[in-house]
Amino acid sequence: MFDGGRLTDEQLASIVLAPEEHDELRAMPLEQWQALMPVKDFDRVTAVMEARRSGVAAYIGTWDWATGPDGPLTHAEEATQ
Repeated sequence: MFDGGRLTDEQLASIVLAPEEHDELRAMPLEQWQALMPVKDFDRVTAVMEARRSGVAAYIGTWDWATGPDGPLTHAEEATQ
């Protein structure tokens, strides 16, 4: 996830991904990322966005994710446990 600021449709369409590193580009509101991201990652992004909005630095804790058989749990997965 990268914060590129506000991009136009033309700017988004002009982005070229390195196929060995990335296979998809998504531009979505923050709320839509929640179901797709591991819980701690989304919590960190939320803290970063709040720090950006408020101008006040945010402390982001450790990398101790809750994990499932396929890696870190998303908010949607955590809700079902």
